[in-house]
Amino acid sequence: MFITPKQPSWGALRLGILAVMVFAGGCAAATPWQTPYNINGFHPAAPDGGKVFAHAPTVVLQLALVSASPWLDTDAYQYHLLYQNPQMLLSYRDARWVGTPAAMMDARLLQQLQRSHAWKAVLSGQSSAAAQYVLQVQLTNFVVDFSTAQAGTALVAGMATLVNAHDYQVIAQQQFTESVALSKASAAGGASAMAKASNDFVNAVTDWAARVQ
Repeated sequence: MFITPKQPSWGALRLGILAVMVFAGGCAAATPWQTPYNINGFHPAAPDGGKVFAHAPTVVLQLALVSASPWLDTDAYQYHLLYQNPQMLLSYRDARWVGTPAAMMDARLLQQLQRSHAWKAVLSGQSSAAAQYVLQVQLTNFVVDFSTAQAGTALVAGMATLVNAHDYQVIAQQQFTESVALSKASAAGGASAMAKASNDFVNAVTDWAARVQ
């Protein structure tokens, strides 16, 4: 005796097809991870503008590894929604930085210091060569603040300290804050503004260090 398999009802088939469509649609709508943003990708190092120094530089400078406040020790793309909860620090799920703010700033600042021609040589923080001065930079802010759903500002802030490498005496210290308005209230718009603010920060620190040496 043969038993004919029970055919699924049309209602069951419809539910199955609908489930497949929902699953496929959900995958298609999922936002893929974007290429990590880099503050060095938007603005190349600024030229020295043809500056001429009265005497050839004789001082060797070492840039200590740039440090940052603990909450910046991440490659997360962090931002504030000032119009909702100013105190809450948020992070994009589908966007991030190519490295920590300190690591990105270290590479950018070293590049600009070496191009400034204000020093006999500029050494990285890992160098074991002798230097007369050490430049220490600590980032205290690196965040995008959205004032409304359509507007925002990229903020970079930090402290720069120039130290005598022989006796560890502080030569000068200065706080720097740079901000740039977003051209578009989006992750890409914020990254572009952050690159410009970082560029302004680097140029300000570079010019200051050359003046106070």
